[in-house]
Amino acid sequence: MLLLIGIISGCIIGLFFYLCQLVTNKPLYTLLMNIDYFPIIGEWQHPPLFEFSYHIGVSIVLVYTLIFFLRLWNLEGKLWAYVSISGLIGLFIYPTTVLSDRTPELYDGWAVVIWIIGHLIYGFSIGLSQQYCNKS
Repeated sequence: MLLLIGIISGCIIGLFFYLCQLVTNKPLYTLLMNIDYFPIIGEWQHPPLFEFSYHIGVSIVLVYTLIFFLRLWNLEGKLWAYVSISGLIGLFIYPTTVLSDRTPELYDGWAVVIWIIGHLIYGFSIGLSQQYCNKS
């Protein structure tokens, strides 16, 4: 079930940033998919479907890791924990934007706000899905 939660939540955040990029013209979806700064693979051209599959893979790993630690800390049933941790992750990874010239500027306030909102939505979708699965 965690695999499905990772896929669904990854699609939700991906769609959110894709739509935000269309509306605001801020390259937030590009930032989400960005792997420019990884040695070797960052230099290759990746079809959009491959970039999205990398993103989904990261989402799946993140869901397993997040739920493992929240169970360990006895916070698995707390929606605020998923939302808070996901928001913090978004805040901590936003500075990777300086590693590419295709992503938003580091001090673009609206881009930062939208980026954090997207990660809060991501955490909410994970927590809500996890709670739904636990009730089933």
